Amino acid sequence: MDIIFNEVEYRYMEGTPFEKVALRNVSLTIPSGSFTAVIGHTGSGKSTFIQHINGLLRPSKGSVKVGPFEINAVGKKTDLKGLRKKVGLVFQYPEHQLFEETVEKDICFGPINFGLPREKAIKRAKELLPLVGLKEGILASSPFQLSGGQMRRVAIAGVLAVQPSVLVLDEPAASLDPEGREQMMKLFYDYHKSNETTTVLVTHHMEDAAKYADQIIVLHNGAVEMMGGRELIFEHASRLHDIGLDLPRSVRLLQSVKDKFGLDEVPMHFDSKSTAHFLGNVIKGE
Repeated sequence: MDIIFNEVEYRYMEGTPFEKVALRNVSLTIPSGSFTAVIGHTGSGKSTFIQHINGLLRPSKGSVKVGPFEINAVGKKTDLKGLRKKVGLVFQYPEHQLFEETVEKDICFGPINFGLPREKAIKRAKELLPLVGLKEGILASSPFQLSGGQMRRVAIAGVLAVQPSVLVLDEPAASLDPEGREQMMKLFYDYHKSNETTTVLVTHHMEDAAKYADQIIVLHNGAVEMMGGRELIFEHASRLHDIGLDLPRSVRLLQSVKDKFGLDEVPMHFDSKSTAHFLGNVIKGE
């Protein structure tokens, strides 16, 4: 489903002395089936932006359209239950969302709440466990007796169990070690590809944005600073630096190689394998 922001403004504590503008005149389109990364420094409006996608926040001005669902500052009431059935939101620490007695009940809660029969919900939960790296025997366990990593995977399975058309990820690999981060991002990317979801990733890791995203949105002080493909965004290194962001390590390395070897042009590479291949050719003089 397409996601369309039309002149969206959002103000926290509107009408009070503590009023703060978090989003300013945001207009953009996230195409259906795309993988979009949203980057920006702390306080740039990233979390506020994505909370509009599933109706957790309503615009102070403007409108947000997600497929057939539209959320306006004023106007008729939105079918939030229908919207949230289509939009799955994985928070920064999804394990904090667990609340049921067993893993099975936690994963099945969403599908059952949206009308799926219990037997089919359990079948779906069992099918999801291998995808998130868990074994079926864990279903009878209390989620609060699991390790932190297992709890996170259970919570993610609960979001995926609803089979959302739009998957919104708010720093889903926060606090994980590099190996855990890579596993978690591969999980989401594989799900995105196999289910053709519209995926929106909020991250401060430039490597993740560069590796997975079709397009990147850069937010700064609540406004869209830049938007486009990876090559376009990372060509503006000085501007990214000015607003507190950096380039992916692979791009920084290639810039250093360009200066070191006096090369006129160095193509961008966004993963370690292709970067290593290019550097090997440079060293060989090819």
